Amino acid sequence: MKKIALLSLLVIALSLVFTGVALAATPQDIYNDWAADGDLDGTYTEAELRAYLNDATTHQYGNAQIVDSLDRKVNELLTRDEFPFTGAQIALIVIAVVALLGGGAALRRFADSRS
Repeated sequence: MKKIALLSLLVIALSLVFTGVALAATPQDIYNDWAADGDLDGTYTEAELRAYLNDATTHQYGNAQIVDSLDRKVNELLTRDEFPFTGAQIALIVIAVVALLGGGAALRRFADSRS
């Protein structure tokens, strides 16, 4: 009885985990949505839109005018104002590395040698 309950819980958990993947929009879905009326009626995630841009099949076999206009629209949706990279993250990492190496060297120098 415990094995059946455990197996049932495992099946339910896996179903919940993989449901999002099964319901994700494909690049062809996005193309069909745009081709239907020239507007994206669905709500698409950033990952789905990037997947459309990287899909070679849709770009190769789709109508060139539709693909060009959809590419412009998807690029508009993906363009966001982001904080520019300033190097502050790298500076913090360098400071942490120097502190760790310096602390290790200081501990080694001032530790009592056991002889």
